[in-house]
Amino acid sequence: MKKQILVILFLILIFYSCKKELSDTSGSNTSTAVDVYVAGADSISILAHGIPAYWKNGKAVYYTDGTQSYGGIAAEATSIAVIGNDVYMTGYAQLCGTFSCHDYGRLWKNGISIDLNLPTYPNSLAFSNNDIYIAGSSLYLEGTGGNAAYLKNEVKTELPSGSTGSISTAIAVSGNDVYVAGIGITGSIYSGPQKYIAKYWKNSQPVILTDGTNSAQAWSIVVSGNDAYVAGYEWNGRSYQDASGSPYKKSIAKYWKNSQLVILTDGTDDAYAKSIAVSGNDVYVAGSEQNGKSYQDASGYTYKRSVAKYWKNGKAVILSDGTEDGYTTSIAVSGNDIYVAGTVSGHATYWKNGIAVTLSNADSDANAILLVKQ
Repeated sequence: MKKQILVILFLILIFYSCKKELSDTSGSNTSTAVDVYVAGADSISILAHGIPAYWKNGKAVYYTDGTQSYGGIAAEATSIAVIGNDVYMTGYAQLCGTFSCHDYGRLWKNGISIDLNLPTYPNSLAFSNNDIYIAGSSLYLEGTGGNAAYLKNEVKTELPSGSTGSISTAIAVSGNDVYVAGIGITGSIYSGPQKYIAKYWKNSQPVILTDGTNSAQAWSIVVSGNDAYVAGYEWNGRSYQDASGSPYKKSIAKYWKNSQLVILTDGTDDAYAKSIAVSGNDVYVAGSEQNGKSYQDASGYTYKRSVAKYWKNGKAVILSDGTEDGYTTSIAVSGNDIYVAGTVSGHATYWKNGIAVTLSNADSDANAILLVKQ
């Protein structure tokens, strides 16, 4: 269901709630009663595709505001926040004319759609002091020339990006400081070679996390005290050849604390870190690794299934058995309870302490998870 923008997207995300959302920095060792919100999309049936939705404690709420269509991908929610009695989601809608379809960024408030001229793919949503911040990009990863940006109350701030371009993927606000994670682009698809750099911006000042020798991407950011944590991955693992014989390297899941690298996987198989949370002294990273069951495609090339997992302080916790593809996209912590959103075998799912809750039996995505104290 998701668009393929070089890699499987979305991710990703940092949220705030005035209700109040549980803090990732409390370090509490107790369990708290929470409402679990998961944002994504649900096809509902084989006829309908891409209806933006969220699930509250497993019960679906569909945003059927006319942005959905039939017979093609139409709309998807990528992040969620709850402010009092109001539910906000970002995402995109695909609107089709006579000859072509175009994607448009969306902000939904209680199901009412607000057009966003930027970004086309608003990945991350944050609230601070009654201000709403949205990060994302109008640029495909394989494109060039666009600048990473974020919106504050729908006012655009472009981030310094260099001559080739960049993409913003996630946002976090701490006091008066605005942090945006993203991807720098070097080279051009037209002149090549093109590579990506993991980076973030603090108050529009760039912080470079990788040197560009190998492509890398940053997809999630969280701030705890004076420390900034960024999750992503870099293609600097084992060298191999794809089905066409082209040389590549496996991606390694990793995160950075104040630019200091922590490696999560050994590079034997492709791995991706998509979301990060901090609770006390513990660091949690959600992602996936392609080290599941082996299978062959129609041409006879061997692949491995993707395994949904998260890492606590660098130690992997396995969430799916690898017989079907599984991915995680978002993680949140409440005391001793760990909540992770993702997809298994094409079905939106979340896990509480490793126990899976299937949200839909139709083709669906779970892109973000939010915990709100009852």
